[in-house]
Amino acid sequence: MATREELVTELRELILGELIPLDPEELKDDSPLVDDVLDSLGIAEVAVFVEEHIGRPLAAEEETRATFASVDSVVDFIVKHG
Repeated sequence: MATREELVTELRELILGELIPLDPEELKDDSPLVDDVLDSLGIAEVAVFVEEHIGRPLAAEEETRATFASVDSVVDFIVKHG
């Protein structure tokens, strides 16, 4: 299992490198992702990232705005369920 810091780095690289053209300083780990940063396709990509790290598909009740609210919340979910 990756460390929390490694997960933050990987997720930030996914978001900044593949999903949205922002400077790294523009994306804070507690910045809102849903609506403000990611569209539905971006959220789907983050969901795949989560599933790869927890080793299973997300349950419908886990696919909430709270789960994908920020980089911190996504990483917290992985740490808790991984």
